[in-house]
Amino acid sequence: MDARIRQLAEQFHARIVEIRRHLHSHPELSWQEAGTAAFVATELDKLNIPYRTGIAKNGIVALLHGRHPEKRCIALRADMDALPIQEENETPYVSQHPGIMHACGHDMHTANLLGAAMILSELKDEWEGTVKLIFQPSEEKIPSGANAMIAEGVLENPKVEAIYGLHVHPELEAGEVGFRAGKFMASTDELYLTIHGRGGHAAQPAQFISPLTVASEIIPALQRFTDLSIPVVLTFGKMTANGATNIVPAKAELEGTLRCFDESIRERIHGELTTIAHEIAARHGATCDVNILKGYPVVYNNETLTTRAKAIASEHFGAEHVHDLPVRMGAEDFGYYTQLIPACFYRIGVANKERGITSSIHTPTFDIDERALLISMELTAAIALSDLSAI
Repeated sequence: MDARIRQLAEQFHARIVEIRRHLHSHPELSWQEAGTAAFVATELDKLNIPYRTGIAKNGIVALLHGRHPEKRCIALRADMDALPIQEENETPYVSQHPGIMHACGHDMHTANLLGAAMILSELKDEWEGTVKLIFQPSEEKIPSGANAMIAEGVLENPKVEAIYGLHVHPELEAGEVGFRAGKFMASTDELYLTIHGRGGHAAQPAQFISPLTVASEIIPALQRFTDLSIPVVLTFGKMTANGATNIVPAKAELEGTLRCFDESIRERIHGELTTIAHEIAARHGATCDVNILKGYPVVYNNETLTTRAKAIASEHFGAEHVHDLPVRMGAEDFGYYTQLIPACFYRIGVANKERGITSSIHTPTFDIDERALLISMELTAAIALSDLSAI
């Protein structure tokens, strides 16, 4: 069976590269993936795989049946949305949509899932159960596409017993893969603070209350919550205040993020940061509105599923190409699935230092070595078949 999976991956690789390049050229932002969804539906039609569209607006769920489809149902998930970044690569498949780019590899994720579907469809007489293919909108933006699809029943009818997902990993060369059991990726919350002071002429300090002064105290006071030994990260990335050299504005706005791995710590920091911001503002005669937009939960990898997936990767590609990964402060809405059912979220190396493909995700020069699709298709199919106890 392993040789057959590899042969099919090689057979379909060129087509999956074409699909990935099409998706890369036509990126769409979160909750706007209508064209991507239509393209995916067309590819599923070619495979004669039944599906439902319009789930959580642009989501698609397809059902691929083997023998005795009622025996067990697992899910494979790919996200479809892109980022508001202007691409700077010079490739034949560069983004055709100004200011929008697949800078997080979701084009590869979607292409990979279609490739795995091709392999599994070819072998459907040789495995038992059902594979639910989840093409998800809006991973990049709160509110989460995963949460919305779950609310609309994506894990039911038939009930999903395990779910698998992957992510590009430019820290590893193409041909390498990485796993981590247990807590893997952090929870994420968006922080929005609005400080209200009193505007005035910069030369008359007795007449104004500067929200910038208040902000300059709040930022270091709250960023002290960062403690990588826990680990916890609280960082502000944006401050807006429409003043000038001689104008003190009445309002300043701060935007930041909180990342952690413990729900009790997460809730405690929510309360404490609100209290601290209010107290600092009050000392200056100002006020501070605190809005915490609670985001994705921790990505938790089931130990049994992850151990088995890692073993499969070692069998297919050699143990020397399979890595144990550290926890990541980055977040993923795949975490919503992991809180409900056994799950495994793993990483696929996409770098190629010799060819200069080394840029990080969320940068305008991010790209992948497309040989990684060969690895990912084979591994995705092999993990699914192992879970379903292929014969």
